[in-house]
Amino acid sequence: MKPTPHTEKVQPGDTICIAGALGDSTATPAAAREYLAHCQYVHSATDINDGIDASIKRIMKRDGVSAEIQLENLPFGNLPMQQYGTSLSQLYQYALHDGHFFELLVIVDYKHFADLSVKYKERFGAQLHAIGRIVEGDNTKVNYIENAFGAMPTPSPWEHFC
Repeated sequence: MKPTPHTEKVQPGDTICIAGALGDSTATPAAAREYLAHCQYVHSATDINDGIDASIKRIMKRDGVSAEIQLENLPFGNLPMQQYGTSLSQLYQYALHDGHFFELLVIVDYKHFADLSVKYKERFGAQLHAIGRIVEGDNTKVNYIENAFGAMPTPSPWEHFC
């Protein structure tokens, strides 16, 4: 799914969320995809094909905004938890750069996220997990926040850092 057409651009303050949990073996149902694609409060929705980093950067570039992702809010399914256990750096690497997930990355008007989240859960039995927000700034860089103490450097898969 390419980013959905929308009447408004993604705006600073909008909530970045994931429909479902990363690494679950089931895809977001077609009815749920349609619901989100046509919801007036959803400014964009896209498949997480190449990890969250590539998916959010496509949206950022298109709309000239930046993003903050709260790493501790990333929702992991059973498969990555079994594979990586409690290794946060491996879980984050998996979520940000591995991809081939069946979940959607959804950008929602922040004023309507809570209501949409409740309605989505009632209708589809799945959660919309808020993982960050759209901010003004450099549309080529995402600020990944590890915890209350600040940002964590998260290189692309081909970069080394110590």
